[in-house]
Amino acid sequence: MLAQLLWSSDRRVVRQTLWIGSITAVQLLGGLAQIAISARILGPEGFGVLAVIVAVTAFVHLLLAAPGGRAVVTFVTRAGAEGRPEEASRVLRFTVASSLGLSLIAYASIAVLVFAASSLLGIGEAYRDIALMYGVAGIFLATRAESLAVLRLSDRVSLGLAITLAGVLTRVSLLGVVWLTGGGLLEVALAHIAGAAAGGGGMLVAAAVSAPRAGIPGFLSSLSLRVPPDVVRFQAGIFGRSAFSALSYNMDTLLVAQFAGAADAGLYRASRQITDAGHYPFQPLRDGVQLQYSKQWYSGQGGALRRTSLMFGLVTFTSSAALFGLVAIFHEPIALLLLGEEFSGSARLLLIMILGAFTLNSISALTALPAAVGRVWPLLAAEMGGLGVFVGVMLWLVPRHGAEGAAWANTTYYGVTALILVPFIISTLRQSRRIGQKP
Repeated sequence: MLAQLLWSSDRRVVRQTLWIGSITAVQLLGGLAQIAISARILGPEGFGVLAVIVAVTAFVHLLLAAPGGRAVVTFVTRAGAEGRPEEASRVLRFTVASSLGLSLIAYASIAVLVFAASSLLGIGEAYRDIALMYGVAGIFLATRAESLAVLRLSDRVSLGLAITLAGVLTRVSLLGVVWLTGGGLLEVALAHIAGAAAGGGGMLVAAAVSAPRAGIPGFLSSLSLRVPPDVVRFQAGIFGRSAFSALSYNMDTLLVAQFAGAADAGLYRASRQITDAGHYPFQPLRDGVQLQYSKQWYSGQGGALRRTSLMFGLVTFTSSAALFGLVAIFHEPIALLLLGEEFSGSARLLLIMILGAFTLNSISALTALPAAVGRVWPLLAAEMGGLGVFVGVMLWLVPRHGAEGAAWANTTYYGVTALILVPFIISTLRQSRRIGQKP
């Protein structure tokens, strides 16, 4: 019945979305289990220390990262449509090599920061080795975006689901062992690293095997990284966006720790992780529809692109309203169930951050449009604008209101980001009228 109601292009989007959604569901459940177990192992104070270590290492990795998943989807699709398979292979090699190289630079930077400014970062001398170990996880996960993009192009996302499940089970199982055996922060960090190695390494191997089926022949048979200038410009924009995203995603925890202490940082981080989990259901549709947008744009199907964006835009709006509406109603029992009574203050923080999460996710299917047609600057502009407002609100409210002030800054960030993206989305849809339409 579903096949009869949907166009063939929409069926491809639905199929990809369901598989990516399964991956996201596994990550979501694993993340929630991870929060619940880690919080009970470490308590608010220890969880706050872990939150600072995660924030510092993730911040540096994201600051020096240029995830190539969007570039692979957009420019491999273009190369295939224009009959240039060799270019498709070079695009994949370029993005993978860039991500690996940048992750190694990021780890070296983490080592320097940990030894030179650990007290300033809020990492005591006793936790330096743990921070260094935790930084290794970023290397294992560096090429995950490119790997998943290849699996999407080859229509083998089911393989990515199996690998993701293996990585999540590895991490959660080891955390369970740590809990039962009375382990501490060191053992929790090692569990995270093991999960990253299983998931990230496995995805890269699967991508290399699946590349020919994705229209990317000879991925491992050459070392050439020469790509068209617009690919380099696109990745430069992604690098900038990733840097600003790293600031917005990790600065909040560090500022809360500095102005309000580790306990408030633990409360805020735990609440934000629950809210962040609410973003996961929308990522599969955004990723799945981006591939379809690219195919329709580069094949001249402007009318089909507008129809696809309207249909899935309505889907994300209604889904966002339903999901975050339920979370708003049951925010107190959700916080209590996932975090325990020690984190009772997180319920109000969760309610505040739901507002921003709803605003951005309600248009999530449309936010893929600019990147799908090779334009990264709208994403960069939105990230810069959101970060500017975010920092201002953080510095204003956190010294006065602690974790609650950070929660308001978080929701303001997402609202401003969505507001800036809307004009660029409208512009792309208008331009699609000039690219023609095929039956």
